Amino acid sequence: MDITPTYDYLPMKGYKTFETGIDKKGLSKVIQKIREFNDSVSSNQLSTGEAGETLDSLANTLSVTNRYHSSTISMAELAPLHTMVRQWDATHAFPAIDLARIAVLHPDAAKSERRAYWEEILGGALDMCLGLGDAAAKEVAVPMLTMRLIGNSYKGGPGSAGAAGILIDKILDCAEACATSGNKNVRLSVATAILNTSSYMHASSTPFPSSVAMRVVDVVGTIAGCGKYETEPMVRSLVALGTVLLLSGGCGSEVKKLAKERSIGSMVERVAAGHGEMASAVSKEIMSVLSS
Repeated sequence: MDITPTYDYLPMKGYKTFETGIDKKGLSKVIQKIREFNDSVSSNQLSTGEAGETLDSLANTLSVTNRYHSSTISMAELAPLHTMVRQWDATHAFPAIDLARIAVLHPDAAKSERRAYWEEILGGALDMCLGLGDAAAKEVAVPMLTMRLIGNSYKGGPGSAGAAGILIDKILDCAEACATSGNKNVRLSVATAILNTSSYMHASSTPFPSSVAMRVVDVVGTIAGCGKYETEPMVRSLVALGTVLLLSGGCGSEVKKLAKERSIGSMVERVAAGHGEMASAVSKEIMSVLSS
């Protein structure tokens, strides 16, 4: 009887999130910046009520995290985010992406009925990031916050997670574009978005094509090849790689086959060597998967 091997680090289960700023002080700074930009955008300004009472109400709800199980967020409170992310330019929209990063962690905001809303929010942020072109690897605010929004979306609720699942190809496009960033906060954000994407794929009841899983491998290859990543984002990237190697059915088998043909194991051992004990342990588990 075959016994399926188990590992300490693989596959990734659950999601890493970015929760900084979920308090009255942090939210107040974001809202203040939004109002400052609302006064300077040339078109699609928020109304006085949206920029005032509506944003205050949203911020108040988001700041009380111990009431998330019972508090609610209306579509009227979420509407200003849609306006800003979809219609403002990258110079002005980044605080709105930051507010969306926080809002998506609220279970009512991210419930299943809101999937279409989050598909537009995530799609708008990703388009904004990709619209930077070659500058995506040089800019900080929009790439970092977009990747953090994506990472949180998988955890928020079925609506936001479903939206992210639909947009995985574009998420991987954006991660690839930002992967060689010179900013450590962007690098951690990219690695976390890739990690959570792999975890979502592994937990999904709907199989993904091997071509999508191989794109995760490709992004990790870019991360490993650029030589810029600190230990924590490198470990997260390696766990993402190992997770897609363990996808069920024909997809996982095909990914393992292609990874072997590309000598991914050699790359993994090389990059893990300089990133401490955990990277080494994850590397050993990946090598075990590849040899199985």
